Amino acid sequence: MIAAALMLTACGGKQDAKNESTETVAVEQTASPHADNDLNREYVATLGGHRFEINIKRTADTELPTVSDELGGTFYDNRVEITATRDGEDLFSKQFTKSDFADFVSAADSKGCVLLGMAFDQENSSAATLRFGAQIGQPGIEEGPAFIVEIPTGGGACSIVRDMRQDTTGEEGEQ
Repeated sequence: MIAAALMLTACGGKQDAKNESTETVAVEQTASPHADNDLNREYVATLGGHRFEINIKRTADTELPTVSDELGGTFYDNRVEITATRDGEDLFSKQFTKSDFADFVSAADSKGCVLLGMAFDQENSSAATLRFGAQIGQPGIEEGPAFIVEIPTGGGACSIVRDMRQDTTGEEGEQ
């Protein structure tokens, strides 16, 4: 009787296992686009006797068109907001996207690229002009064309030019 009970229990266990495996349903997951981490950088500079406070905020923007890389990965493009004050008074506020640099890069070169980010260039800034570096490129590679963005401290529109002397080797100053 004990042997019959063990046999019955064993068969019942196998039956349960069989039911579990046949009832398992594969669920397909859709991969959402990759988003860069948000960055928020604050700078304080004294230029020409004035105190400048600068904030640069980069966020992945789900409302901009997505970008695909060579491997088929999808990425959100970034939006960078720059705000600056001079001696505590509002001086400048603008949101930049990759389209702000479109006049300097062919459509083919900008395809698959995002606005990687922007940074304050204190060394090349003055009391008359705040200078920033900007770069677009393929997500994850962190290389691509660089730009110089200048903001006049006396008012007026900012200017954007392609940085033809960009250092992509990280060996600036070495010869």
